[in-house]
Amino acid sequence: MAFLRSVWTSTPINVSAAYSPAAWADAGTMHLPVGLMLVKNDDKFLYIALDLAGDNGNSPGTNDYFWLTFDVDRNRSITARLDINYSIYPTLPIHIGYQFYLGAGRWTGLTSGTPLAIAHQTFGPSAASAAPHRIWQLRIPFSQIGVDLTGAPPDVPFGLRVASSSPSFVHDVPSNFFGDFSHLHDLIFALGPDTYPPGTAGVTLGGVGNIPATTINALSGRATTAPTYHPHVVNAAFGGVLNILGNNVTMGTLYGAGARKYRIKHRQGTSGSFANFRQNWSNYHWVGGTYVLESFGPDADDMYPLPNPADDYSIQKLLLQWNTRGAVNGIHQFEAEFFNAGGGAVPSPAQTLTLLVDNSAPDVEILGIRYRGTDIKPCDIVDITAPPAPVEIHIRASDAAGNLNSYALNAYYGMNQQFPLASAGYPGIGDWHGPSPDPWISAPLSFPPQTCAYQFRLGATKRITNGYDYIGYWETTDHVTLRKVP
Repeated sequence: MAFLRSVWTSTPINVSAAYSPAAWADAGTMHLPVGLMLVKNDDKFLYIALDLAGDNGNSPGTNDYFWLTFDVDRNRSITARLDINYSIYPTLPIHIGYQFYLGAGRWTGLTSGTPLAIAHQTFGPSAASAAPHRIWQLRIPFSQIGVDLTGAPPDVPFGLRVASSSPSFVHDVPSNFFGDFSHLHDLIFALGPDTYPPGTAGVTLGGVGNIPATTINALSGRATTAPTYHPHVVNAAFGGVLNILGNNVTMGTLYGAGARKYRIKHRQGTSGSFANFRQNWSNYHWVGGTYVLESFGPDADDMYPLPNPADDYSIQKLLLQWNTRGAVNGIHQFEAEFFNAGGGAVPSPAQTLTLLVDNSAPDVEILGIRYRGTDIKPCDIVDITAPPAPVEIHIRASDAAGNLNSYALNAYYGMNQQFPLASAGYPGIGDWHGPSPDPWISAPLSFPPQTCAYQFRLGATKRITNGYDYIGYWETTDHVTLRKVP
């Protein structure tokens, strides 16, 4: 078994473009019999380059291919209809698909599925070899391989085949990976950047997840990051489980000065005294070629152990993992103080981190449906007659806290068909409670497109982040049958 460690990319890689050595320069690397496997990730996708210097024959068609297998449930055995294998279709143009394992060397048929997965091949030089050769670039969505970087563990077992017709070769890494998962290699994901962009981290409490502390308003506790930054959030509150990280440089300086413990101070609101904060969490520590789960919590003096900043953890420089569920919505403030092994104070830069917490749900309702002035009840069968008149839907998409991000009303019917009816998003400034008063949506006269059972689905998101992206989606549905009558 080998370990391949991915590297975080703050800029999504356009794998459909020409191979760019700069985009892959610092990627995690594993040697293959005929080249290199390069890996990066952000919080949604795994990016892979198969830089096959040994495949120097520019063969047309699809006889040059790859297999990429993931043990989705991480049990190192084949789980039918869950564990997944990616490859390309045997016909041009190049198109990635996936199939589920049924057993050792047995799969379902190849399915195109989500357009989020991409495979693209080029033929040319790279840093591995100046001679032109085949290079595959892949993008794999985390949603298909069971990866959630806010959870654990931060890895997935994998196997790889690369094959060529000219020169002729088939290499499996590891051998017989498709028949026996017990020796799959381990792909370990980066959970975020090792450092925040220069000058953006807080002096002691560096930030929350991937959101630097200096992008969090010190008065409102809301975060706004640049449009080019990932994640891009606007006037966002915080919720869910929050990873509060230390400043890389400051943590190294404090550890060098003898700091081995620290306290987290907390208060609700912006006035009053701070109190010692107690919370427990776990973090994966890279020890002896593998990740070992370590538990963290306060001692009798409300002090936490300060890990050596030089050590490698799955969540780097984690000072506090705060589960905000159950916390009072509103402003919360945090400070940190540091101590040596004997409990003596180690001076540290003063900083207060202000966070606005909101774990509330928006009010999302379909208040009524009507046609030609007559109310339609759930499960009704309604005749749509000439002359044309619109179906009307009364909706509410409202957030009392003013943190609504977007809403959309759609009608679903038939085999995964969708008819969009209305949508709106955050205007970009201030609070947004949603449309007021609750609007009646008049469907286009082209709706319904056919006689069918229809699901009206109203969904909404809020500007709530866990430091890695917006979180939370709420929806409500109503079902009626609309029959077009000539």
